[in-house]
Amino acid sequence: MGAQEQNRQGSALYREGKLDQAKACFEQALAEDKAYFPARLNLGIVLFHQGDLDGAVKHCLKAVESEPTHPQAHYHLGNAYFAKNWWEEALTEYQKVLDLLPDHAGAHFGLAGIYMNRGWQDKAVAAWKRFLELDPQSPKAAFAKASLELAQRNNISVKRW
Repeated sequence: MGAQEQNRQGSALYREGKLDQAKACFEQALAEDKAYFPARLNLGIVLFHQGDLDGAVKHCLKAVESEPTHPQAHYHLGNAYFAKNWWEEALTEYQKVLDLLPDHAGAHFGLAGIYMNRGWQDKAVAAWKRFLELDPQSPKAAFAKASLELAQRNNISVKRW
């Protein structure tokens, strides 16, 4: 079975929530073709969801290096950096996403969280609003609305790092 088929099977398993099996498929795809971008990115995503943030960063970074104009690669790398509290790196990746795809709701969501943590109220408000314009039905919409209200009331809890 080739890398493409392994990736397809891994993607199906991922959608079913079978992360260990999906991971094995993506790893097998990369064993067959170490430069196969979709499997590299998908492996990074699975590792992120399994809590292996170092592994997620490693694979998402390799994906970005091989496809530097792929917005989803930058987005998932930004998410991994964000989860590790690597704010500068996450900020850079989310900004790259928006340079490539200005209406990427997830990147606006990530930036809003960073802006809130930095106490940049105006930027946080703008990012939350843009996220809600782009994806009002998102499962994250209620959180975004509550965060927007806090930012608008000047009740920003600044996280120091």
